[in-house]
Amino acid sequence: MPSRSALNVSLTPELHALVAEKVASGRYRSASEVVREALRGFADPAARPRTRAGIDAETELGTILEGIGEGFYAVDSQFRLTRFNSVAARHFGKSPEEVLGRVLWDVFPSATGTELGRKFQETMTRRLALVGETESVLTAGRWLVYRLFPLGEGMAVVFNDVSDRKTAEAHRELLINELNHRVKNTLAMVQAIAAQTLRSGGVDSQVQANFEARLAALGNVHSVLTNESWESAELHDVIWASLRPHIAPDREPFAVSGPGLRLRPKSAVMVSLGLHELSTNAVKYGALSAEAGRVTVDWDIADGRFRLRWEERGGPPVSMPSRKGFGSRLIERGLASELRGQVRIDYRPTGVICTIEAPVEAMQDPDPSSREAVAV
Repeated sequence: MPSRSALNVSLTPELHALVAEKVASGRYRSASEVVREALRGFADPAARPRTRAGIDAETELGTILEGIGEGFYAVDSQFRLTRFNSVAARHFGKSPEEVLGRVLWDVFPSATGTELGRKFQETMTRRLALVGETESVLTAGRWLVYRLFPLGEGMAVVFNDVSDRKTAEAHRELLINELNHRVKNTLAMVQAIAAQTLRSGGVDSQVQANFEARLAALGNVHSVLTNESWESAELHDVIWASLRPHIAPDREPFAVSGPGLRLRPKSAVMVSLGLHELSTNAVKYGALSAEAGRVTVDWDIADGRFRLRWEERGGPPVSMPSRKGFGSRLIERGLASELRGQVRIDYRPTGVICTIEAPVEAMQDPDPSSREAVAV
């Protein structure tokens, strides 16, 4: 389960107005600073910041703790509850009057001895902030994302119920797995129909083999994307899914290196098919047709540009083909068009070199629009 360094919370209109005023005063740079300063003031009354005329510090703190829009509660060094906002009250089904002044473990005895309870103890003892996601220890089937952090001599908790998101993710995973199963069945059916059609039509067996290999390459990259919920795929995984079928037993002819890069699905598919065509050509005529043959695949990213280089060596002498086949056209036209870049295949005597250059932004999905939030 990935952890996060901060818990993003939405601002209510009341807190938005308060934050805007405080930032405009020049004393604060962001909503996060306003909230942190208020919490420091709660932990140490002597350090409370100046408030607006006619508004006492306690009222302003209440506005902030209610305005973050997420559950919040705080305990002192003895785990006695000292703060309990309305979101926490709704989530736990207990009013502030029922819990304030009471020991946390008496209010929620089922939390004692749980993993989350141990994290509370760790935060209190070691004075370290912890972020995580966990199933609720009080309500089965509910999930929370939380941040625990020291506050004065005690500690505080900010949390959000993410059960709806978890349910949606589980449903999506179920649908994607079902889709993957059906697509693989469809590809297998297409392969069987094509094989029967090509055989009965007297088509050269090599044509049939090429077609089936391309379907297999499509299925391989499809599996990589399915594992990532069809959101994006890591370039390393895409490359190895393309190369692995061309590796003979007890032989490792490929050297692959480059920084991490996540590709959008269409880019992943085209890169995979392009590398499959290069590998197929290398097996038939290039470096992979010789025992000593090797292929280097490396790439870098600089100034917003992606540059990949495929280089063969140790194979038989290479010459320019008399005509360009489907593979060359797919690489030089299809791949270049999808990536909005340039692809060049250089048939040097020492081995084929293929270079791909494209803007990184064309290979990745745009970042989702950011929303106004505060990291508590």
